[in-house]
Amino acid sequence: MLRLIVQNGLPAGQEIRFNQDRQRFILLGRGDDCEVRFTDLGVSARHALIISEGTNLSIFDQQSANGTFINGVCVDRSWLRHGDVIELGPGGPQVQVFIDEVAAEPDSITDPLVFPRNFTPASGEASSATTAIAAQEIIRDTANNLGLYNPIHDSGAAPRSISVGIWLIILAIFGLIVLGLTGLNLGPRLVIISSIIAFVPAIIYLSIFLWLDRFDPEPPGTLIFAFAWGATVSIFFSGIINDFFGVALGNTLTGIVTAPINEEAFKGVGVLLIAVLFRKDFDSVVDGIVYAGVVALGFATMENIDYYGRSLAQGGIDSLIGTFLIRGVLAPFSHVLFTSMTGIGCGIARETHNQALKVIAPLIGYVGAMSLHALWNALASFDGGTFFTGYFLLEVPLFIVFIFIIAYLVRREGRILKQTLAAEVERGLITRQQLEIAISVFRRSGWVVSALGNSGLFNARRRFLRAVAKLGLCHWHEARAIEARKITGSLPLISQLQAEVFELRNQVES
Repeated sequence: MLRLIVQNGLPAGQEIRFNQDRQRFILLGRGDDCEVRFTDLGVSARHALIISEGTNLSIFDQQSANGTFINGVCVDRSWLRHGDVIELGPGGPQVQVFIDEVAAEPDSITDPLVFPRNFTPASGEASSATTAIAAQEIIRDTANNLGLYNPIHDSGAAPRSISVGIWLIILAIFGLIVLGLTGLNLGPRLVIISSIIAFVPAIIYLSIFLWLDRFDPEPPGTLIFAFAWGATVSIFFSGIINDFFGVALGNTLTGIVTAPINEEAFKGVGVLLIAVLFRKDFDSVVDGIVYAGVVALGFATMENIDYYGRSLAQGGIDSLIGTFLIRGVLAPFSHVLFTSMTGIGCGIARETHNQALKVIAPLIGYVGAMSLHALWNALASFDGGTFFTGYFLLEVPLFIVFIFIIAYLVRREGRILKQTLAAEVERGLITRQQLEIAISVFRRSGWVVSALGNSGLFNARRRFLRAVAKLGLCHWHEARAIEARKITGSLPLISQLQAEVFELRNQVES
């Protein structure tokens, strides 16, 4: 049994009992989710974490602003002994440790990563070894979490704020400008015909993204924002720049050099804006791919309206069919593939805790997007035979690899849910059949679709599947946090989601 007695500050005199048989960790800080809460402003929201490891107890500083001290020594990680005094920041609240009915001395310590905070190895060789270990941890952590959204970041709805409202007004203005210019260029009749031809495939492609994102469905409002950005702002500014360089450099050089740079830049800005404005709904690599793909769909759809309209005006139906076969059948994925590179970079930046990677990953993604775009435009500048050879030998394999990556990320998420939700099946919160539905690609879609016509059942099943998925991933984040000796914001959500699933489970059966 562990007892913590607060020595000074608020709440001075409080005694906290920590049963190691029932509780694995205890969080100290100012946050609402802390078991021991302080009001001292020098204490971070999540300041330090105490973890039970068998008969041993250890404390881990949670990257607090003012540090965690054990008996006056600032530590990053440390074992706890009977009588130790924990101090949260210099001169901050002090908590004394009392360990009853366990060994006063911890077991033999062999963990090389237990050291005082701001520890610096004595030799350059040791420093290099520590740096290498840190780099391996960053890579391993990124790979382990790749494609997995963090439920604590997921609001489930687009945020309402003045900045979002302003951007929506900006999009509406640019939308009217783009539509007006397109109408003046083609005429109302051609705009209507080409819009129908362009939007129908776009809806099909969008449904594929929604299906892939089934475990963490994005809010419709945010998806609309993404599509509108690609169809308005990106088209407007990149069109102006392309026209300028087209006159100066010629269409071929513009298409290969300048168009990839500015088009991917404006589409990428849209992805970054979503990551900032809607950051509670943008929290993984899969989210980055989805939002980047929708931005690209908006761009390609508006671009196709212009191409289809001009083809119909200049060459009639035959010309329109040829343009549709190239842009609507062979190349619908091109812009999606390009911009998804930026989306992957932004997704990695959202997941990682490494500050350098947060900057480098989106830049690498943008370079990848430009390179693929330039390659595509270079192929398009050749005659038909060369284009089709390059298309089938380069572009199609790249797209297949891209699809396999997405499929792997989504299937991996399903396997994790199957593993983490097994405990909920054993305790009777959900049935084995409900678990199989939740993790199946087709069964979950069919289960929801079968409720069409009954709005109450339809909405209950959608909410149930979302809550079950978030619950499973909360368990996953909890397990990873314990392994890393960290605390996760997903932990407080577990009981909330269990209650939500319990409430909905009787409403999902017809």
